[in-house]
Amino acid sequence: MTVVEQRKQPRHELARQALGKFRLLTPAAAYPITAIRDISSSGIRLFLDARLTERLDVVVEYTEPTLKLEMQGRVAWCAEQALGAEAIKGADRYVLGIELFSPFLFMSMAGLY
Repeated sequence: MTVVEQRKQPRHELARQALGKFRLLTPAAAYPITAIRDISSSGIRLFLDARLTERLDVVVEYTEPTLKLEMQGRVAWCAEQALGAEAIKGADRYVLGIELFSPFLFMSMAGLY
């Protein structure tokens, strides 16, 4: 599946992964997020080991020993990770675009921006 770029805002690639743990929560399950590729003012691109359907309401959860953040969002798209220059070694099979409702607050509180 080819993903057509839909963002109008610039993406901010992460210089490092956060110290805490990320999970993607759906009504049916909780999935560990192995890596976050980038974030923009309206969403986040991340890797999971599961294919999720578009328009599924989700929660991005970030936890540290003394902090827990939850951000409401929606799956904008999901595709199998392509092999090649864009692939992230060690990341899960699927790459997802998640539309977030307050990403800058999330980024600043998690120390990502």
